[in-house]
Amino acid sequence: MQRIGLEFGYAVRSLARSPGFTAVAVSTLALGIGAHTAIFSVVDWLILRPLPVAAPEELHFLAFPDGGGNLDLQFSHAELREIRDGTREIASHAAGIVFGGVAGGQPGPDGLTVDGETRPAQTAFVSGDFFPMLGISPHLGRLILPVEGAVPDADPVVVLSYRYWESRFAGDPSVVGKKAAVNGRPVTIVGVGPRGFLGVTPIMEMEAYLPLGMISVDTGSADLVTNPRARALTVVLRLEGGGHLDRAQASLGLLGRRLLEETPRRTTTSALRAVPLRPPGIVTGSNPLPRLAGLLLTLGGVVLLLASLNVANLALVRALGRQREWAVRSALGAPRSALVRQLLAETLLLALAGGASGIVVSRFACDLLSRVPAPGQLVLAPDLHFDARTLAWTVASAFAVGLFVGLVPALRVSRTPLGGRLHDGGRSATDGRQRLRAVLVAAQVAGSLTLLVAAGLFVRSLRGAQRAELGFDPQGVVNLTLDPHQIGYGPAAGLAFYRDALERVRALPGVQSASLARSVPLQDNLSGDGVFVPGRPTPAGQSPPSITYDAVSTGYFATMGIPVLQGRDLAESDGEEGARVAVVNEAMAARLWPAGDAVGRTFVRSSDPRRAVRVVGVVGNTRLWSLSGPWEPAFYVPLAQAYSPAATLQARTGLGPDAIVREARRAVASLASTMPVLNVCTMTRALHGMNGLLLFELAAGVGAGLSALGLVLALIGVYGVMAYAVSQRTREIGIRMALGARPRQLLEAVGRHALVVVASGIVLGLLGALAVSTLIGDFLVDVTPTDPLTYAAAALLLAGVALLAALVPARRATRVDPTVALRCE
Repeated sequence: MQRIGLEFGYAVRSLARSPGFTAVAVSTLALGIGAHTAIFSVVDWLILRPLPVAAPEELHFLAFPDGGGNLDLQFSHAELREIRDGTREIASHAAGIVFGGVAGGQPGPDGLTVDGETRPAQTAFVSGDFFPMLGISPHLGRLILPVEGAVPDADPVVVLSYRYWESRFAGDPSVVGKKAAVNGRPVTIVGVGPRGFLGVTPIMEMEAYLPLGMISVDTGSADLVTNPRARALTVVLRLEGGGHLDRAQASLGLLGRRLLEETPRRTTTSALRAVPLRPPGIVTGSNPLPRLAGLLLTLGGVVLLLASLNVANLALVRALGRQREWAVRSALGAPRSALVRQLLAETLLLALAGGASGIVVSRFACDLLSRVPAPGQLVLAPDLHFDARTLAWTVASAFAVGLFVGLVPALRVSRTPLGGRLHDGGRSATDGRQRLRAVLVAAQVAGSLTLLVAAGLFVRSLRGAQRAELGFDPQGVVNLTLDPHQIGYGPAAGLAFYRDALERVRALPGVQSASLARSVPLQDNLSGDGVFVPGRPTPAGQSPPSITYDAVSTGYFATMGIPVLQGRDLAESDGEEGARVAVVNEAMAARLWPAGDAVGRTFVRSSDPRRAVRVVGVVGNTRLWSLSGPWEPAFYVPLAQAYSPAATLQARTGLGPDAIVREARRAVASLASTMPVLNVCTMTRALHGMNGLLLFELAAGVGAGLSALGLVLALIGVYGVMAYAVSQRTREIGIRMALGARPRQLLEAVGRHALVVVASGIVLGLLGALAVSTLIGDFLVDVTPTDPLTYAAAALLLAGVALLAALVPARRATRVDPTVALRCE
């Protein structure tokens, strides 16, 4: 231990004598380790970090796979009771299977009024066994009790999340016991949840919890409690011990078939499944999170490798320049193992210093990512804090980098005969050493090209998404989300408020048209409903297709710039008591009535099977769920016939949006002074949400940042190896110039070496980019993972910039004075 202390002490003094090398090495490693740690923090938040609950590995979601890779995650209140009873029955008959509880919950954005001020809160209505099953305790007060929530509209209590309590009430403990209102319904704040608990999903944060029986506060009706076909609950169960999962799945499959016999649903399989909570299973369709995590870690690993190669090159140069020192120490009796340990001690110190600095870099990057605004009304919880797992990852990365960086010069020193170095003055430019440095630089070029190709694909994908045909005109449209339900308005009062608000906004100067819509394209609150045509029976074992719909007011298509192709627009006469009507888009018309005669036809919705809906018009297709893929079938119904508590008021104007927003706020306040006005933005800004451009912009931004960092590291490597090669060939260059060599010949001779290194790196980089492209394909729009233009452009850019970096030391070689070069010998 004393010897190790002495070696590390000598390493500190040695690095202090080379402040330039130390500063460059630590800075390079800080960037590489910092970027890698920041990416790990994101992956940790999304996938790896367990929930702050008791035995989180035992928690599972329940779902019906539909046979197409999607998961049906919604259950009714009656089904929740059946599942609770069924799991108890399974546990009593199946040895080794113990269910530690079953709980259900339903999220809903609502308005929380305290002291006369209404603010939105992402709420969760949960069953009474929700918190006991999770095994968590309150920070203040109490949580929802097991006996609460069983009776509709009973138990008017609310529990706040810790972060919501801190942000809105500044951590005031006197809030417990305070009277409040949720959507105008009186409740009592009875507690504050534990610190760090954000809900059972890793992305969306729940800010307030109410008993499940209070669901009418959110929906305006207790139908979800009493209707066995009203499915809106997510069910979570605990399988104690985590064992016997296969046997539990088989038993759940039998339970699932029983549920489907009682209340059939749209699904092609009866295999009720328990889906692990981590990695997040509450993702419909093919879960993209593991693939996204793999892609992020791969790109971050490439950056870390580039930083390591760069410092390894610097360490090799420094080691070759210290060979006379090694020779003296060897002559004085120091074994080679001591020299190798010395080099490893120095590089480990560099890596640890780089890791410590990288933590600062990663925190800065994580702070930037945490400030990304949440789209729509979702409350995102990017909890990218630095915990013990992230610290362990950083230390492990720094230790691995230190060993790798130290291994390169250590192996060279261990194989180099040191006896002759006392006589030759330290000249050490052998071909073997040059080849090693060239290999390292070629690897840097390869890694940089891999990052450039990935960034190029993401940027081209972003441009493709930006140029995507929307089907509507977002320019000049302003959005304001209103929710009369949050201040206690029922459907009748809400519709009256919407009519008055729309009339006043339409009368504002500069407003060309105005309308209301339950959902805005490419946002997070779109809905679907089963649709079938009378006279066309659904095949046995299949469910009617689910088609996206929206509830809109008159003037919606004019406001959004959607053309009416056949029939008519929705009219004011299409009221609540009138015949059910709808306007369909081209995709729905082509799907259900391919002969082109959709106007006048009827269809039936699964949610209202007793009343047929008559098609009165056909409009153009619009992007609703995503910016890519085929056009989605959709239909539009009058808002008066499908009242929505929350709706977006949209106004098209030729003036600046600020003036319209200000006047629209005044118009709303004149009707209801406490009405919250949410998500105020232009329609062009709304396109940057989660289903729009946000993910493409994040991918392009992260990819561009990582590729820029990789490019800088590669250029430093190319410049360094060429500068060192020229310095080692000073005597040769002087002799050749003394014998009459022209500068152009010397430039070609020096540049040829750089060309070989860069070309080798580009070939390896193209192969690496092809390998990484298998992870990128699922996140691209309008560009293939093997797009030849992107690969060629990235290769040419890197080749040009790298050769330009090599040109500086090469040109310096042509200006060597032969007499000075020979005198140095």
